[in-house]
Amino acid sequence: MHATIYGRGQMVIPAEARRVAGIDQGDLVEVRPEGDGRIVLVRMERVSESAPRTPRIRRRKGTHAVGSTQRSISSEQVKRLLNEL
Repeated sequence: MHATIYGRGQMVIPAEARRVAGIDQGDLVEVRPEGDGRIVLVRMERVSESAPRTPRIRRRKGTHAVGSTQRSISSEQVKRLLNEL
């Protein structure tokens, strides 16, 4: 399969390649440049669609309001997200 790089570095991933890789519209992919003209796209883990979580606002006495989705997150995930900023 082949793809052409267009203006601003955009390209279209062939439908067959997306189907085989399990990549669908709206999916997030990680871009890994490997040198020697190689770029690897890796589909990130899909978020579970079973039960959407509604954010709740908690008001703590003497402090500001805090939003929560009650979804746990590890300290490693927090560090990785902060490094992306």
